[in-house]
Amino acid sequence: MAIKKAKATASDNVSGSKSAGYTEGFYDMYRNYLVEPQVRANHDLIFGIFKKLAPQNGFLVMDLGCGLGEYSKYGYYSRYVGIDSNYTGAVKNFIKADYTSQNVAKMMPYKPNAFVSLFSIESCYPVNDVYALYERLFKENSSLMYGLTSGFFYELRKDKETVGESGGIKSYQTIESQSERMTSGFAELRTYMKTPSNMFGKDVVEVWKILLRK
Repeated sequence: MAIKKAKATASDNVSGSKSAGYTEGFYDMYRNYLVEPQVRANHDLIFGIFKKLAPQNGFLVMDLGCGLGEYSKYGYYSRYVGIDSNYTGAVKNFIKADYTSQNVAKMMPYKPNAFVSLFSIESCYPVNDVYALYERLFKENSSLMYGLTSGFFYELRKDKETVGESGGIKSYQTIESQSERMTSGFAELRTYMKTPSNMFGKDVVEVWKILLRK
């Protein structure tokens, strides 16, 4: 489900994470997922809600783990740059880099006031690493005011932290309790959206988080 990286190859330098190679088969599957009617309706609804938070000059977005660049196609922004360690050719404004890098915002041609990560971070890292990264992004980049992130879980396997999927993929499920993740750096607005999918199964639940600097 979601931005999952095919066949793990070797551990990278982030605790608990993995690096993996993308395949054309994966991209074909994910492209098909993104145009499924229920998926599109859910994502467009969230993008519309997020848009309402934008300041007068709009969102200056850095898209962490941009992959196929869904946000660049359907999301709202005044300026956009996608950041990923893999280049798909789907994003016009693109920086090839490790999106967990401490210097990632400094690579931007402008100071971002928002970041998005559609499934990448929460599917590839355990929850402690995920929230540590969100905290660091807000702490190190005073211009950041907003975040939009997403994860998922399978209802039939919601007792699992990770799930194995086709092609040797391992994904982390977004199953942590929001009440256990209180933070001084940002507020979190969360919604759960059932997203039955022909590609990934009928029990998919997407978890969307809007993050706001306190």
